[in-house]
Amino acid sequence: NRKELDLEQKIDLEIKMREGSAKLLAACNNPKNSSNGGTGGIAGSNAHSTQILEAAKNLLTSNERMTAYMAELQRRKRDRDTITKTRPQGKVSLSEIRMPLMWRDSDHFKNKGDHRRFAVFCLAKIGTEIYDTSLLCPVDRNLTDVCFNDAILFTNIKPDFELKLEVYAVMMESDLSIASTPRKIKNTIHSSISRTVGRRLAANLKDELNNTKIGPKFELIATAHLTLSDASESAHTHDLCLTPNNATVHVNNKLPLFGHFCCRLAVYPDFYEQATQSGLLCMLPKGPARQVEGYARLQAFRVDLWDDEKAFQANYQPRRSVDVTRETKAKLKTETDLSLNNLEEGVMEEYVFRAPSAADAQKWYSAVKKAIKEHIQWGHIMQSEPMQLAVPGNSKSYFTRNTRQGSLYDQVPILESIDIRQSTRPTVHDIFSIPASGNTSPSLNDFRNRTYSSGRSSSHSSSTLSAGSVGSINSRKSHWPFSSK
Repeated sequence: NRKELDLEQKIDLEIKMREGSAKLLAACNNPKNSSNGGTGGIAGSNAHSTQILEAAKNLLTSNERMTAYMAELQRRKRDRDTITKTRPQGKVSLSEIRMPLMWRDSDHFKNKGDHRRFAVFCLAKIGTEIYDTSLLCPVDRNLTDVCFNDAILFTNIKPDFELKLEVYAVMMESDLSIASTPRKIKNTIHSSISRTVGRRLAANLKDELNNTKIGPKFELIATAHLTLSDASESAHTHDLCLTPNNATVHVNNKLPLFGHFCCRLAVYPDFYEQATQSGLLCMLPKGPARQVEGYARLQAFRVDLWDDEKAFQANYQPRRSVDVTRETKAKLKTETDLSLNNLEEGVMEEYVFRAPSAADAQKWYSAVKKAIKEHIQWGHIMQSEPMQLAVPGNSKSYFTRNTRQGSLYDQVPILESIDIRQSTRPTVHDIFSIPASGNTSPSLNDFRNRTYSSGRSSSHSSSTLSAGSVGSINSRKSHWPFSSK
């Protein structure tokens, strides 16, 4: 079976990845290799910690993938004689992952107190597809949010998918050594994989089990589950469930997560890009007009018609399009005639198509019924324009944080947005509600009297642009500093 062979090849690849990670961890733990001297001692120590954390992260990711691959192999061999129905598929992207942290005010604002530092990354799983994010390090009291810039793309995903997001973290200490955790994998090998791959896997696990301390241990501290109902064009807040281990562990050894996180989950059905039916098809006109032969294609939940196949091959715009949605009613009127009924502006419109033969008409009818069913299965995402998928790039930044990362609170606008099409811009008088006078340039006393006369609490509220003052902006001449005249 080709699918089973592909899984065995993936397992063999993960074995090689594990071997490389284990060797790197062993080299980093060697006292001869870990000693640093001279002026480059600090830089060498940071590089040493970087290698250990990255190798431990890769080792954990390989363990998770191998566990998923072997479970899938067992399932396929168990259900080998079961007939599986073809189901619609699509792409799912996960991006803009942010998790707020609960530091004490003295820790974050006064930069004192809590000195803990963590290394954090995430695993995103749908079935056997497992992807890891970049490793953020160090995560300390200077950050209000853990922000991942990664974009993860899943392919061949069914509408009833469940995306599991796992958050892993380890507190950075001088001693980054723990015991390995692949024992559960060894107990699930059995006869799921070939003998050659099994020998290599067993030998690899035996060597790792003999090493009691091979590197830092990332703990699973939180999980989240996302489904089709969570898909949206913009980022939204979701629940983040803290694992029991993270809830009971000593407060000094866990990352202060808030219990919620933000992300953008986009879904894009393959039906938008794949034509399910195409060929000769004509639309019967209403009234005594003569029917026109044409070429049609069913794709992106609509039937597009061209004058002929040459116009279709030349990528001309279709001369007519008919939507196929969950409300569409399709039926065969005759052996060669297919009718589609759509409710348009409160009126039921009927479109009749004629195929060259009864067999072609049946193919078109089956394809349309399948499109209607798939439109229903993809749920609420079909009620709007197709979502834009976040494409993975090469923007991963490992172990670098030169400046403070942005917070979710930094994105809250202080002033209401102004339409760029407006001919005038708000003045300083408008923003700070300074009474207009003959002198258009506000003095320093104007700001002092307006901003600080009522104390700090009133200064905050007075600097907010009210909705009623927005309408008066257009009627005043712009005196914005440094604006072009």
